[in-house]
This record gives sequence, C-alpha cells and structure tokens, in this order.
Amino acid sequence: MIFRLSLLVLLCCQSALAADIYKARFEARFDPASGTAAASMEIQQSTALLRVVDLAAPESQYSHFSGDGKIERQHDRLLWTVPASGGKLTYQVKIDHRKGAAYDARITDSWAIVRLDDLFPAARIRSLKGARSDSSLSLKGPAGWTFESRYGAVRKPLQFSTAGRNFDRPTGWLAAGKLGIRRDLIRGKRVALAGPLNQGMRRLDTLAFLRWTVPRLIKIFDDFPDRLLIVGARDDMWRGGLSGPGSLYLHTERPLISENATSTLLHELVHIATGSARQRDDWLIEGLAEYYSLEILRRSGGISQKRFDQTMQKLADWADREDGQLRSPSSGANTARAVLLLWNLAEELKQNEVGNLDQLVQELAGSENMTGQHLLLLTEAALGGRSSLLRKALAE
Repeated sequence: MIFRLSLLVLLCCQSALAADIYKARFEARFDPASGTAAASMEIQQSTALLRVVDLAAPESQYSHFSGDGKIERQHDRLLWTVPASGGKLTYQVKIDHRKGAAYDARITDSWAIVRLDDLFPAARIRSLKGARSDSSLSLKGPAGWTFESRYGAVRKPLQFSTAGRNFDRPTGWLAAGKLGIRRDLIRGKRVALAGPLNQGMRRLDTLAFLRWTVPRLIKIFDDFPDRLLIVGARDDMWRGGLSGPGSLYLHTERPLISENATSTLLHELVHIATGSARQRDDWLIEGLAEYYSLEILRRSGGISQKRFDQTMQKLADWADREDGQLRSPSSGANTARAVLLLWNLAEELKQNEVGNLDQLVQELAGSENMTGQHLLLLTEAALGGRSSLLRKALAE
C-alpha cells in the first residue's frame, strides 16, 4: 500500500513538472549566396505557458519576420505574441558583421563563423510562473557542411540545457561549413577546436597549450564549463580573441603567447571562467583576465618568474606613461593599471597570511557582483580590517 501511494505521488509530481514545460525548437539554414540564414523559433505547448517573446532584433540585421500569432516591430525590438497552442516564428538573419575594418562574424561559400546568440537573439519573455523550455537546436546548410557548437556537433536536432534559464536559447560561438575539428578530454573537460580548412588553425599546437594550462585554470575557477569550443579563421577576420558562453573565437594567426608574455587565448578563457555577472566593472573583468593569463603561465612553467616580473614592470611603465586609471570600459593602460592592483593585492594578502587572491576571485566569480566595491568587501573580510591599498586605488 505504501509503495502504491509513493508511486502515485511520484507520478503526480512528474505530471505537474511536465505541465510546466513547453518545447522550444530553434532552427537555422545557412545560405552563402545571400549571406544570410533563414532562422526560426517554434514553440510547442498545450496551454498558454509562453505568451510573449520580446526579441532584440535591429532591422539592419533581422528582417522578413512572419509566423503564427501577433508579430509587432517596435523600433529595434520584435514582439511575438505566441498562440496559446504554440506556433512558429520565422525570420532572416544577416551573417556578416564588421568589427572595425575586419569581421567578427562572416559567411563564405565554404564556411561561416558566427555567434548562436546572433542567430537567435536575446529575448525578454512573459510566461506562466514556473514555466520553462525543453530546447533543441537544428542547423542546416549546403551539402558537405558540418556544424560545431558549444553543445557539441549538431548533426540532428540537438537537445541542450543551460542551468538557471527558463527560456533556454542557443548561445556561444558556432563554426559551420567544411571544417577541420580536433577534440580532446582535459581534466574532465570536453574540448573541441573547429575552423575552416586551409585557414591556418593550429589545432594540435593549441591542444598542447591547453593541456598544460587548463588544469591550472580550473584549479582557480572550479565552475569552468564542462565543454569548451574554440573556433578560428584567418581571411578578413578580426585579429584578436572574443569570448562567449562556453566558447571563444581566436584569429588563427594570433600567437598562443605574445612577445610581451601575455596570452590572448588564456585571457579569453578567464573571461569564460568568470562568467557574465549582472553587476560588473569592466576594469576588474579585464584586469582579472590579463592578470591570470600571466599568472597561469607562470604557475604552469610556461614563463619564468623573471619574465613574469619583467612583464609586470612593462605594465607599470605603460600605466604610468599613459596615466592608466581604474575606469570602464577598460583597455590598454587602464587594464595594465588593474593588473598591477591585483598583483599588489595578492602580495598584501600573502604578507598578512589571510588566504590568497584565488580565494577572493572564486567568491567573486561565484556571485552576480564583480565590482571593485565587492572586491573591497571580500578583501576586508579576509583581512579583518581596512585595505588601504584597495581603498586608495578605488578613490583615485
């Protein structure tokens, strides 16, 4: 009798949970001839769980919206009122996007590199309280094209799930087309490197670099994602690195370690590790990425202590010469100033024998508040008193 009651309760709970779930099917078909992708979002639901999807969809990039229910454009946003029984929204996405004189998203006759976030743009939704999506992704293109995402290879409708999201849309970088792909398992993390053929991507070199640095990285940032995708290309692409959820783009001619001993690849990996807090100071985000790109190289033996010290001196000279400030947005001399502050803070904690910077950064990365004021709060809690170093720096 007890067993039957327990089974009945379990079935009732499962039924209640299922009643709050609607299916969200995301699909895109790439068309190199037009430089676009035909994208769609299909909602399957038996009751009005998802009611309105409010998309960030500027006309310069998104067009030809059609589908079921009410569709209304309001400047750079698109409001889709989803029918109570579900429906489908279709639209066209322009792929090519310039960052300065180069591209940070591009489609050619044989390949494409783009953010899934751009194929399926950010959205505000209105839904029944507690409702959430069961999401899948389908990608298509010319004959012979393959697709590699942060969720793995997309060969058929691929189920994906992101913790903490009720409306779960695809995010992160995507490589599509005639690709070369290398995969490896590094300390339990599934790593894939994907890029178009004949674009100079050094897949095995990069995997070797990751094998000696990722273990140090995840020792500091234990919430590093279980999957990592690195995409890259050369022709007319932006000559730097750009991070995204569980993935990053890196120009194939970018060195793994630059002549100044910094690493764009490690810098972007730290961005992935620290996530995207709601409250953030850009100088702190950029400073942490650059500091730990150096520190991980030093700890892993990639650079010597002497070279590390020389690089810190060069950063100090740069910050002084160009009056670097703890300001957002941050780059150049401002980021150099932030790196020096973090280096000095690590020394302050060490001298006071009250933990280390890694521990503070772990707390920062695990919160939704990555600001200088939050860093000050954590630092003074560790010190058990005032940090004159941080207070002076933040006041300047």
